[in-house]
Amino acid sequence: MKRLQQLFSIAILSSLASLSSAGLYIGGGLYNASVDEEVDNIEFDDSDTTLGLFLGWRPIELVGVEVGYYDFGEVESDSGFMVEGGALTLAGLLSLELGPVGVYAKGGVANTDYDIDHPLFGSDDDSSSDAFGGLGATVDVMDKLYVYAEYMRFDNELNVDMLGAGVRFAF
Repeated sequence: MKRLQQLFSIAILSSLASLSSAGLYIGGGLYNASVDEEVDNIEFDDSDTTLGLFLGWRPIELVGVEVGYYDFGEVESDSGFMVEGGALTLAGLLSLELGPVGVYAKGGVANTDYDIDHPLFGSDDDSSSDAFGGLGATVDVMDKLYVYAEYMRFDNELNVDMLGAGVRFAF
């Protein structure tokens, strides 16, 4: 009986291990983060080249979940305010694969952090949890290697728009 329980446990654990790695992917890319917004009578109209990294799981081809970090870079206002920030994200993903090309939409919550600096007024920081969403496309380059391009909008106080491209590797 004990041997049967061990075999049963091994079978369950091996099936769970194969399920946990099925559909996993990791990726990253370069983004242009841009801000064109007025916040508390301070006009921001600037952009910066930044990085984004993400880890996702698609248990089936159509849906998935993704965590990521997107750097907003550093933007400057006309009045000398410098804002540097980024967001840790959790998103749901809907995708459609059309042969080697795929399209997707994602949306979720972004935990945003900003460092604010001004030569006369000093430094401050701000954080919030806000909605974000995006649309993108992938091209299957090799069996598990994809290139992607996407647009994302972070609905925070600065309303950061990000346009980027990068690579994604599926396990």
